[in-house]
Amino acid sequence: MAQDIGEQLILAEWLFVETVDDLRRRSTNPETRTRYELLGIAPLLRKLLTDGKALLNTIKTTRPEVPIEFHIRSWNEIEDKLAAAGLPRHFGNGGERIIGDPGGPAVGLEQFLKTDIGVAEGNDLSVKSVIRYYAHVEGGVHFGKPAEPGESTLNGMAPLLLGHSTGQIQILGSLGQIAVDAMEPLRQSILSEPTIHGLWHRKDDHGRFMNHWTTEYLQALRD
Repeated sequence: MAQDIGEQLILAEWLFVETVDDLRRRSTNPETRTRYELLGIAPLLRKLLTDGKALLNTIKTTRPEVPIEFHIRSWNEIEDKLAAAGLPRHFGNGGERIIGDPGGPAVGLEQFLKTDIGVAEGNDLSVKSVIRYYAHVEGGVHFGKPAEPGESTLNGMAPLLLGHSTGQIQILGSLGQIAVDAMEPLRQSILSEPTIHGLWHRKDDHGRFMNHWTTEYLQALRD
């Protein structure tokens, strides 16, 4: 049943759906995206997952029955063969290999953000630290100086890769794909049973809410 609990949540649900859609567009086929398009993934992930009042948590509070599962492979899992051969990596990230199988093991948001997906000069790079680096050092949100472990190494390579390779930053596309898949059940839940205002939104003969953002949104998908 659609929840009649206030216009503020209506706005949050709209923003969540649009942000997930934007994340999906930027994360699909990351090898074909420009560096600027990929950099734009960082603020979307930050807004959805890591901000103090992360948008995902705001929405999830009102829909606790909807599962949120992140399918991800850690750097250690990917690099086991190299390590076993005595060839530890000093720099690298898991790239598209971090994307887990849909039916495989899954983790929640907290563990997802803690998962190590790369290394830079001996410093493990977690999902959260990678998002932070691209959001606050390379300019996804703010352009700043490297301050956290591993950031100086990443930042030192970025100017050398600019203009001829997006290989390093494509990791954001892989993170975006994992996040989109995890949040899709919540997105579908909103579109099928959105929060409404009891006085403003009445169902029409087709079962759609009049004057509600989802009616226009779903119509645009059909067109």
